[in-house]
Amino acid sequence: MIVKLLKHEQPDIVGLQEVCHLRGSGLIGESQAVVLARMAGYPFWHFVPAHRSQTKTIGQAILSHYPITAVDILPFPRDPSDPKDNEDRVAVWVRIALGRGVEFCVTHLSLSRKARERSVQQLASWLWQISDAPKILVGDLNDEPDSPPLQFLLCKANPPFADAWQIANGSEGGFTFPSQSPKHRIDYVLFSPPEAFEVEKIQTVGDVPNSCGTYPSDHLGLVAVLKFKG
Repeated sequence: MIVKLLKHEQPDIVGLQEVCHLRGSGLIGESQAVVLARMAGYPFWHFVPAHRSQTKTIGQAILSHYPITAVDILPFPRDPSDPKDNEDRVAVWVRIALGRGVEFCVTHLSLSRKARERSVQQLASWLWQISDAPKILVGDLNDEPDSPPLQFLLCKANPPFADAWQIANGSEGGFTFPSQSPKHRIDYVLFSPPEAFEVEKIQTVGDVPNSCGTYPSDHLGLVAVLKFKG
């Protein structure tokens, strides 16, 4: 179902969270990222493991129609004293040879509010240490727009991030979780600095189940069309 969705939407760059590599399965040596890239026609991809268990490895992945020319990774340290901060998390940054060059980052933040507040500060600082080029940040941030972590990114980070959904559609809609009855807006397409891109459109996708009632994911996806300004 995800392959069908990717083939239909044909985004130039795809950010994926909770990408799974099952151990002992028929896909030994291949993560879901490899399978999705091959089946959906993406010649360039990068997968970074984040959390490992006895049966599987889960991480973040980026698929691209254009060459990935640089990669960097930011692990988020866990707090052993915080029961909600119970999985390893990571942010993945890439530079993609598209137009003047696109810097793109995907992440999946902790279930712990305290951990998310730490992570967004680390994330913003890290991204601007890499370069001063405009950034696109996507992912499951596990928090609503008015939460402290999102308000840090949107208002306090220097430079701040802009929320593509808010720019294009205002404060209505954008709910992505759970996919069968979305009530929470916790998945985002952000960019920084705010004047770097024009948002031509952004929409949710993956809201139609198959004949068995199964959705492509437990979250709806977001598809955005961004255009460099200037």
